[in-house]
Amino acid sequence: MKRYIFPLMAFALVMASCEDDKAEKPTAAISIDKTTLEINESMMVRFHGSADNVVVYTGDTDHDYELRDQSNTGLVVNKGVISYSYSTPGTYKVVCVAVNHEDAGKSVETDTCSMYVKVIDDNTEINSISAPQVLYDEVFARRLTDSDWMMAIPRKIRFRGKDAKIQMQQLLKFYIPSLTTEIMVNGEAFNARTKYKLDQVQQITAKSHQGTTRDYKLYTVNYGEFETFKLAGVEGKIERTEFDYSYFEINMELPAGTDLKALVPEFTLYDAANEKVFIGDAPQVSGSTAVDFSSPVTYRFEASHKDNPAVKVESTCVVNVTLK
Repeated sequence: MKRYIFPLMAFALVMASCEDDKAEKPTAAISIDKTTLEINESMMVRFHGSADNVVVYTGDTDHDYELRDQSNTGLVVNKGVISYSYSTPGTYKVVCVAVNHEDAGKSVETDTCSMYVKVIDDNTEINSISAPQVLYDEVFARRLTDSDWMMAIPRKIRFRGKDAKIQMQQLLKFYIPSLTTEIMVNGEAFNARTKYKLDQVQQITAKSHQGTTRDYKLYTVNYGEFETFKLAGVEGKIERTEFDYSYFEINMELPAGTDLKALVPEFTLYDAANEKVFIGDAPQVSGSTAVDFSSPVTYRFEASHKDNPAVKVESTCVVNVTLK
C-alpha cells in the first residue's frame, strides 16, 4: 500500500492548488443618494459590496447593460463612488457589475445588482438670448429681472471702412440648459430662421418637458446718439468703432480765433421722445446751453424703451474740437 501514498499526496496537492486559483464569488451592492432627479443634476452612486473590479451601467445611451454586447460600456468605480448626471429625461436602470478574478483571468466570478432612477425635465430657464447675425456679430441681451430681458442694438455698425445701417428685424437665438424645452415667441413656435420685429416687445414662453410654462419679455432699444451735431455752424460727423457699439466720437475743426470756451451746440436725436443727453448729470438742450470745448467733452445718452421707460441703455459720445 505504501507505493500509493505519494500519488495520492500529489493528487491532493494538485486539487488544493486548483482550489486556490479559483476566484471567490464577489458581492454587488450599491446605494444612490437620489432616485428622482432633474436633468444635469448629479447623483452619487456608492458601492457597498466586495469585488476586485466594479463597473456601473447608468442605463442611458452607450451605457445600457442590456446592450453590453453591442459596445455599450459601464463606468469604472474608483474608491467606491462615482458621480453622474443625465441630459435627457426618462427612467433608467442602473446596473452594478462586481467582478473577482484569479489565475491571470482564467477564473472569473461576477455578481450584479440594479436600481431604477427617474430623471425629470422641468426646465423653463433661459440662460441667454441673442441676435446671432447683427451684420457680422452676435449681440446678446441683458437680463433685467426674472422675466424681462433687454437687447441693445446699434443703429449703424462700422464695417469694412463704412457705416452699415442695422435693421430692427433680426433672427433670435436662445441658450437653454435643456434640449426638450419648447420656446414660443408671440404665441407661435420659435423658428430659428424667422426674423422677428425687435421694435416690438417679444412675448416669449418657455415650456418644459413636464408641461410647466414660464413667460418672458424681450425689449430692444437702440443706443442713443446724435443724428446731427453743429458747433458755430460747422457740422460734426459721428465716428464709430467696430468693437464697442455704445461709444462714438465727433472730431471737429473750427475756424481759427473761435472761442472754444463758450460754444452753444445745436443737435438733433433720432428718438427725442425716448432719448436724453447729459454732460455729467446735467441735461442738455439743443441751442440753449454754452459748453466749454477747450478740452474733450463727454456726452452721455440714456435711451428708454417706448413701452417701458424703466428699460434703459446708456451710450457715450466724446466731442473733440480743434482750431484750424
